[in-house]
Amino acid sequence: MNIFPIYPDTSGSFVSQRRINKQKELVIKILKEKQPQILKAFKQLAKKYTNAPKIKLHIDEAIEKVKNTKVIKVTSKSDDYHGESDNYRMWIPAAKMNDKYLLGTMLHEALHYICTFNNRDICCKDEHFVIALLGDDC
Repeated sequence: MNIFPIYPDTSGSFVSQRRINKQKELVIKILKEKQPQILKAFKQLAKKYTNAPKIKLHIDEAIEKVKNTKVIKVTSKSDDYHGESDNYRMWIPAAKMNDKYLLGTMLHEALHYICTFNNRDICCKDEHFVIALLGDDC
């Protein structure tokens, strides 16, 4: 079920808005093409619940979030994370990342808030369970 790239052991150059923009199309393509695998992973998570929840994927919102990805200045706070997102956008720090790691980071952030159970957001811990099922070691 792996939808994430294999990360090479190189640091890469600093993230820029131009590099982010180059990755956007590929992340969107993965989200569209791998939608069945993504849904399957969330169904796997749903098995942990006593009552089976109603599962809804929000691929269109995830795609919009990818389109709204912005680079942010590296600060002491951003040193501890590789990306951040909400329902509508994501931010990637201008840290050193190779292209595969940048792609994986954007895909990881796109998967946050992509699915609801019974019309409610899923907690971050459960989202990371699904992201790990899809091949990212979080």
